[in-house]
Amino acid sequence: MNTWLYRKVRHRYRCPEWNRRSLWMMLSRRGLLGGLPLVVAGAARADSAPVRIYAAVTFRAALDPVLAAYRQAGGAAVAIYAPTPLLIRQLAGGAAADILMSADPDWMDEAVRQGLVQAGTRVDLMTNDLVLAGPPGTPAAGTITRGFGIGALLAGGRLAMCDPAHHPAGRYGKQSLRSLGLWQTVEPHIAIAESAPAAIVLVDRGEARAAIAFKTDLHGDDKAVIVGRFAPESHAPILYPAALTRGARNPQAAQALAFLHGPAARRIFAGFGYKVPAE
Repeated sequence: MNTWLYRKVRHRYRCPEWNRRSLWMMLSRRGLLGGLPLVVAGAARADSAPVRIYAAVTFRAALDPVLAAYRQAGGAAVAIYAPTPLLIRQLAGGAAADILMSADPDWMDEAVRQGLVQAGTRVDLMTNDLVLAGPPGTPAAGTITRGFGIGALLAGGRLAMCDPAHHPAGRYGKQSLRSLGLWQTVEPHIAIAESAPAAIVLVDRGEARAAIAFKTDLHGDDKAVIVGRFAPESHAPILYPAALTRGARNPQAAQALAFLHGPAARRIFAGFGYKVPAE
């Protein structure tokens, strides 16, 4: 396994994804595109070829049980996990996949632009909340709006978040902080994390007073709590789209995509903290 793709969490690391041009050039120089290590998991039956789902790593905890439910319903699917931009690069190189699940609408837009997915099949599976997390005992703030005392909360400590230029969580976070008039207060105190879960880890370790992440990133974490939710109107909508790929050949692909936004999958996704359409 290439250790560059799985570095340990430290606040000095920059997020390795989301800047399209620079990321692809960097991976090309490192020789990773041809032999990208992908994490494969899912449910497959011996009597049928499984639907191949290219899914962002962030979905793994919730998607694995969704695929187990799909198997129980008689289907067969396997998930290949990697950062969305790398999955798109693999698709552009001719990799075989039937469904793409993107962690970001912009990357799905890029897949549409390149003709890698069937635009007419695109569907938003779920959404998420952008939250401020802190250690247990931090006073709850409800919805974070203009005038929130984030400076007092930090008390000179660090605010962990992803790089706004390279990662959706960081981008949404900066949008919210600027919209609410809080950016200038926190900018000198920001510790860049390589991912939203990595930002939570910095809180867990006591290396940051607070972190900006998605609500789902705190699922199962008992060392950090949600302090407040950023007002949804303070940032762009957080959406997780899926679509059939241009090269989808499995006759069950459309059925599998329908299952992903059906009632059984929605209940599982909701159990992991995602917000899903009403049944």
